[in-house]
Amino acid sequence: MEVSKKYIWDYDYKKINLRNRQAFLWYLSRLVNTGQLSKISKKELKDNYKYLDIDPTLKLMIGKYYAK
Repeated sequence: MEVSKKYIWDYDYKKINLRNRQAFLWYLSRLVNTGQLSKISKKELKDNYKYLDIDPTLKLMIGKYYAK
């Protein structure tokens, strides 16, 4: 996954290291919160949705989708 300037308007996107777990989860949360689910692989979303800082209702909906 590449960091895109389009979704990171308030930070220097070139300095974000997605190998850092906190930065990765922050970036995933940002993508979900901006409606960019198509930019996240299903595996990444399934494995990490519990840890995302997103709306609780959205988190519940994502969890129910992957509970199948």
